[in-house]
Amino acid sequence: MPVRVTYVYANPRRELAAEVAAGKAADTTLHGQNHLAELGFGSSIHDPRRGHWHLREVALPWELHDADVVLSVLWMLFPLAARARPRLRVLVLNFGVNLIYARSDRRRRSLLRSSLKSAAGVVCLGESQRRELIELSGLAPERVHSILGAVDATFFTPRLRTAGEPYVLAVGKDLSRDYETFAEAISPLGVRCEIVAHPRNVDGISLPPHARVRDGLPWEELRDLYAGAACVVVPQRPDGYPYGSEGGGLTAILEGMAMARPTIVSERAILADYVHDERTVLVVPPEDPTALRGAIERVLADPSLGETLGAAARADVEARLTTRHEAERLAPIFRATAR
Repeated sequence: MPVRVTYVYANPRRELAAEVAAGKAADTTLHGQNHLAELGFGSSIHDPRRGHWHLREVALPWELHDADVVLSVLWMLFPLAARARPRLRVLVLNFGVNLIYARSDRRRRSLLRSSLKSAAGVVCLGESQRRELIELSGLAPERVHSILGAVDATFFTPRLRTAGEPYVLAVGKDLSRDYETFAEAISPLGVRCEIVAHPRNVDGISLPPHARVRDGLPWEELRDLYAGAACVVVPQRPDGYPYGSEGGGLTAILEGMAMARPTIVSERAILADYVHDERTVLVVPPEDPTALRGAIERVLADPSLGETLGAAARADVEARLTTRHEAERLAPIFRATAR
């Protein structure tokens, strides 16, 4: 009988999975779930019952009747509650665990440590995240895994840019985004700017008149924005910033790379596993508007540089950063956990 893997996300995903199957959405945030059947697994998505955020984690183990292994971003109480069902093995997918742990008080850290130690393992999205979590929590190194995240390289596919006014595209809602630095960098350039973010990301920031903020875009419209961008910028706060996620920015960066757009990113430790400065992207110091402006100017002034970066980025995505690759990296972890 194949190993049965159930994914549990923080927010409902079944509707997204249906859109992915219909070719109307990207499977990036399914984290390889829709590829597991091809690898010999039983695979499903479980949307937790509605209710108080933490209480639903306590009830969750009794909702999962057919799972051998559960991969979940819910880690506050769910692994602890799952101890009542010893045959249910929970793997935590690390989205922001490090920052939450680091900024918690002593009592909360004790609870979080117990929950993480109750899990069968933790899956991190980069070596820097893995090393930091082990140091913070004292988890046994063999129980903390590192894989590369991924992007739907079939949905996000390069297209020829249409003629028209060039624009710079900045994407992301994570609280570690630094649109203040981005606004300071872009203002003197006078170039059109599209920002895909939540209004809270730019609250109190003086944006230039040629900037437009957009939220809640359909998948196809977001893809079209990537396709038409002269460059994609993912501005972020430095490592250690107390809000957002230490893995913030990965999705937007990989989407820009998959679309073969020249992508400019703020330096963060986790990116060492994903990007190559001056070859697949341009990396600039965080919170440095002068350096960010210079990188944007380089790409706008030299279309051949943008084409070279974009082509190399797309090739790298195809070689190792697709969601099929992510499923293949998770597969041996699932099998070992199910034993």
